[in-house]
Amino acid sequence: MKNILFSLFALLFSYTLVGQIISGKVTDNMDAPLPGVSIVVTQSNTGTTTDFDGNYSISATEGEVLRFSYLGMKTKEIPIGNNEILNVQLEEDSEQLSEVIVTAFGISQEKKALGYAAQSIDAEAITKTKQTNLVNALQGQVAGVQITNSGGAPGQSARIIIRGINSLDPQADNQPLFVVDGVPIDNSTVESTNTPRGLSNRAADINPADVESMSVLKGAAATALYGVRAANGAIIITTKKGQKGQVRINLNTSVGFEELNRLPKLQDQYGQGFSGEYDPTSFWPSWGAPISEVAESVPGHKYQDNWNRAFNTGVQTDHSLSISGGGDKATFYGSFGRFDQKGIIPFSDWARTTAKLSGTVQVSEKFDFSGSINYTNSGGNRVPHDRFMERMMYWAETQDVRDYINTDGTMKTYGNTNPIYDARFSTYVDNVNRIIGNLNLNYNPTDWLTLSYRVGTDFYSDARTEITPGPKGIDGEQPLSSTGEIEETRINSRDITSNFYISLKKQFNDDWNTSLRLGNDIFERKYDRVTATGSDFVIPEFYNLNNTRQIFADQGKSIRRLVGFYGDLMVNFKEYLFFNVTGRNDISSTLPKDNNSFFYPSVNLGYVFSEHLNTPSWLTFGKLRASWAQVGKDTNPHVLGATFVSPDVFPLDGQVGFSRNSTFGDPSLKPELTTSLEFGTQLAFFDGRLDLDLTYYKSNAEDQIIPVPISDGTGFSSYITNAGEIENSGIEIVLGGDIVQNKDFEWTATANLSMNNNEVKAIREGIDEIVVGSQFGYAGSTVTMKLIEGEAYGNLYGTSYSRFGADENNIFLQHNLPLIIGDDGFPARNANQLILGNAVPKWIGGLRNELRYKNFELSVLVDFRADVEQYNQFDNFLSAFGKNEYTLARNDFRVFDGVLEDGTSNTQQVWLGQGEGPDGNDYGAGFWRNDYRGITENFVKDASYIKLRSISLAYNLDERILDRTPFASLRISLAANNIILYSPWDGFDPESFSAGAGGNAIGFTGLGFPGTQSYYLTLNFGL
Repeated sequence: MKNILFSLFALLFSYTLVGQIISGKVTDNMDAPLPGVSIVVTQSNTGTTTDFDGNYSISATEGEVLRFSYLGMKTKEIPIGNNEILNVQLEEDSEQLSEVIVTAFGISQEKKALGYAAQSIDAEAITKTKQTNLVNALQGQVAGVQITNSGGAPGQSARIIIRGINSLDPQADNQPLFVVDGVPIDNSTVESTNTPRGLSNRAADINPADVESMSVLKGAAATALYGVRAANGAIIITTKKGQKGQVRINLNTSVGFEELNRLPKLQDQYGQGFSGEYDPTSFWPSWGAPISEVAESVPGHKYQDNWNRAFNTGVQTDHSLSISGGGDKATFYGSFGRFDQKGIIPFSDWARTTAKLSGTVQVSEKFDFSGSINYTNSGGNRVPHDRFMERMMYWAETQDVRDYINTDGTMKTYGNTNPIYDARFSTYVDNVNRIIGNLNLNYNPTDWLTLSYRVGTDFYSDARTEITPGPKGIDGEQPLSSTGEIEETRINSRDITSNFYISLKKQFNDDWNTSLRLGNDIFERKYDRVTATGSDFVIPEFYNLNNTRQIFADQGKSIRRLVGFYGDLMVNFKEYLFFNVTGRNDISSTLPKDNNSFFYPSVNLGYVFSEHLNTPSWLTFGKLRASWAQVGKDTNPHVLGATFVSPDVFPLDGQVGFSRNSTFGDPSLKPELTTSLEFGTQLAFFDGRLDLDLTYYKSNAEDQIIPVPISDGTGFSSYITNAGEIENSGIEIVLGGDIVQNKDFEWTATANLSMNNNEVKAIREGIDEIVVGSQFGYAGSTVTMKLIEGEAYGNLYGTSYSRFGADENNIFLQHNLPLIIGDDGFPARNANQLILGNAVPKWIGGLRNELRYKNFELSVLVDFRADVEQYNQFDNFLSAFGKNEYTLARNDFRVFDGVLEDGTSNTQQVWLGQGEGPDGNDYGAGFWRNDYRGITENFVKDASYIKLRSISLAYNLDERILDRTPFASLRISLAANNIILYSPWDGFDPESFSAGAGGNAIGFTGLGFPGTQSYYLTLNFGL
């Protein structure tokens, strides 16, 4: 292989330049630059391609002919005159399959040249969905991509997983690398330490209106050049740039409203009290007497419909202004955006202010540079959704939740904490300032050699203040806390990326075209977090650390460096055979010295058989592709060997103290290694009216770096080492069609479907299981997600009903077997944890329809997931407090369907109510509290859904009307999100999950922020 690479490298330098240098820019019919256009001197072997901005230069002599060819455009041949500047505009060719994908390091390639699967969505598809978080814009639009979010919270976090979980470590980040204009950025989610609040993932800082396109690179072959950081895939974001021509000004403004999109099935018949007795001071919200019965003697006693009344109508406003333009030598783009959101939970809000400036300068025919800087300020008041929702559970349905405050400012309550009062005064405010910038330099000493350097930075500071008020000192008040507390958190994160590379291109003749890229990539991240906590306020309502009787501080710092060297060789034979081989060697600061340098290669092949073989006329395009790749992965900084931590109680009385960390890192730790195999085909039929993309993939991530439990006798409780392997395999299908195409009416549709299987192939000997996470359930119904060798990732374990004839060695719940009924007439409980379901959807997909009739445009996006289960903690709490609709059966008699221990049918009748039943037996707290709420099986439910993700209707003002206005364009659109949801799930939106986007325990819905449906009116003005 080394000899082959050396020979190809030498051939790239094996000719001399003759004639004059012709340079210029290649654009489409809208004056947009075309990257990757192939340019060949037809009378010689000389050739080149345009750069990212459509610029090129080539050596040619007068009288020769330049051929410009580009997928999706008609080939153009132009004779060379005596001019050194030649700008070319290419026309669309509807008979060709036209798509360019931005891949690693901003390389633009024709999709037909790729030996791996990749998908891209454009600016229009991004903005039509009206998502505030850029990650959510991909929902349902890309095969193999699963997105979950933290509900409808303002500034909600969103989690993206491509082709399944790749790491067994419960704390590992399984999300892809995010790259903006060639520079990797931070997309981490730093959740609050005390209670989850759905804090934003950092990609939410990006204004969707500034994005030109997003490419999704899925497998290791697609991301091999990025190395360690892209082991889970990559999202390549290209932002808008200025274009040559007159100055363009665009103004977008929209207003939106949102409301709760789904509620559990709730009962409205029984009110406050216990055991069927009315008690207006009772803690129990719904186990009392019938509301209608009490209303006869208690004026004003009624069902308050608190679950609908507690939530507000959320409001969103979004404004963005951009200005762009340029000439032959320079272009510019500037924008300003402001987004404000008030959530459906009272007093929750979030805002984002963005500013962007970018430009390109062509200094000479051989040298150009470009750069951009993006500033974002974001944050808001993050109401603790789990605390709000839990207090809603406790709040009596006959007490007005909106009547929450007395005239003196104290909480108005019958005894329980009012959730709206708590939301107003227990605050958590974050304020993030962020700068993302890059500078790109390109020097072309010859038409076959380019020297490039890109440097980028991503810096943000995050200031957080959490306040829980103490007593006001007013007689009779019920404070939120007996002492009060304030916590100040300051986070600073700084990334620097440096990338120098050499690009060598050689068009040997009309048949062979090659390019080679050699580069060095350096990455460094510094992270610092300081937290100070003060408790017990001295002066009421003066929220300052210096006003507390106790203050504790905590600080954590880390630094990580990664140095990579890479090569990328591409060979194109006759525009139908494309061969690509890459290699990268990384040196990581987080691994031991003896193992911190590691190499991994990739190879992929694309064969466009429709341009080589005689194919039927109905087959417009046909391609086969295959790839094999490896990618390494390091670990977190500062985990090797023994480390020391300071307990929360220090400093104490002027003394500091440190103790040894309970975790020990293997001094011989090796990097993880993921090996990926992929096969696929891309087909187009009937002059491109129908296209199909099929992919099969399999990846194995071995030498997994995992904290494993060890004996306390060692002085540690866990050991970080290489201890496992996980496999993902699956299929992806993308189908698109131009269903109707004529002058007045067009209808196109795109569907995607993917299926993923995963298996924990191996866990280190001596380790029975790895616990990913758990979620509380009453009376022993807690659910656990854990990993066991030979089983799938995402399995949920919990208690169940005992089954007659069940195999004791079977770790799966055997649903088809009859229940065992105990001597008391109620179903018996199996306390052993069995697998009750799996939280990773087997199938995900989406369908987008785009229709245009004259100046009207209709866009409809539907997405779904299937074969997935989740733990419904809401249902568990509701059943404990008698709020579910099914608890209306609290006074029924029932004979449970099942058998006795001896296998005979059960015939015993029991009462479901509380206390002494009509049959004279004492049933205590009743079936729903004694039995039902304590069985995990009751709350692990099918969480499949079909959702109308978004629908929009737009009208573009006719040119005849625009001629009488100062606008070049005017567009009015109405949009709605999540307005139709079909799911067997009984609860709030099953898509929402309780953990932040950085967590891996996705099967727990918890008491999360409820999902919302929203409606928007948008105006787009162009000048």
